[in-house]
Amino acid sequence: MVKHRIGVLAASFLAITVLLTLSALPARAALKTIDGPNAFETDCNDINTANTIVGFYIDKSGVSHGFALIGTTFKTVDVPGATATLLYGINNHNQAVGWYTDSSGITHGLMINAQLHVTTLDPPGATSTNAWGINDAGEVVGAFTDSSGVFHGFKLVNGTYTTFDAPNGAILTEFTGINNKGAMVGIFDDSGGVEHGFALIGTRFIQIDDPMANGVVTATDRVNDTDEYVGLWGTSTSGPFSGYHAKNNVFTTITFPGSFETRTRGLNNAGIVVGRYTDQSGVVHGYAGQP
Repeated sequence: MVKHRIGVLAASFLAITVLLTLSALPARAALKTIDGPNAFETDCNDINTANTIVGFYIDKSGVSHGFALIGTTFKTVDVPGATATLLYGINNHNQAVGWYTDSSGITHGLMINAQLHVTTLDPPGATSTNAWGINDAGEVVGAFTDSSGVFHGFKLVNGTYTTFDAPNGAILTEFTGINNKGAMVGIFDDSGGVEHGFALIGTRFIQIDDPMANGVVTATDRVNDTDEYVGLWGTSTSGPFSGYHAKNNVFTTITFPGSFETRTRGLNNAGIVVGRYTDQSGVVHGYAGQP
């Protein structure tokens, strides 16, 4: 175990209220489009029990901004001095995680607490860091690259990092989600370079492969407290991809109506999912609802 190096920045939260195609989500809400202001791309990455959604959008100049969508209020989140800010996870205490790129082009993990401050997350020896998920205990999971460019999973608890590499010669490992029971999910590339999802429950490692993927690409992005999983699968490493929901080893494909590609990124305990889809013109939109 190694100790965390902490740097705290004051976060800049710019509240922008925009007309959205998504209102507060009722039970069994159909999939609805979410677009950031003047965005070319919008990614919805996680949702908590209050239906607050976090993600990022890319504006027409190519700059990435984090956001939180609270009801119909869209709040842009930019780390001061950063050239890009992306949010990927949120818990039920409205703590969010993600990453930002500094002026030197280095990517750092971040956590935003309830007092609207940003804590920089960098495991010792990391050359880049992505913080993907956070549970209600404040435990953070993600991935970092070492000086050789190898991806390792990490978990951060009370300022202490532990690292994880998938077994059997995996060449890449990333944690992407953690639930309130401590179960973690992620992706790994096996020794042959094939991408699989996985769950880590205690010390039990479970490989996850959507049967529709034909052994090509499966990613597992999130797990909720009722042990439902979401992610994406594809029969080509270059896509297009489809989202999926899985429980008790039953996989259901999620496709946004009329889309070219769909990716499912997060879900809450009510089964509401979020993600992104690409329309037939190549524009990426966020979405949320209950398929």
